[in-house]
Amino acid sequence: MWEWKHLSGRGWLRHTMQASQMAGLLLLAGAEMILHTLLPFWQQPQFLRVENVADTLKSRTKKE
Repeated sequence: MWEWKHLSGRGWLRHTMQASQMAGLLLLAGAEMILHTLLPFWQQPQFLRVENVADTLKSRTKKE
């Protein structure tokens, strides 16, 4: 059964926007890791490195 309580504080639109931003960040970081595997001397941007992606996800999920 779907749980609607997690939308109560933010609303559907804001929840959808935040979820799409987090999904975009994960997809972009995954693509950058594959590119980094193919081109090992290319350095990833700071905001797409594993530690920063993990910190971003932790901070956004704590706001709920």
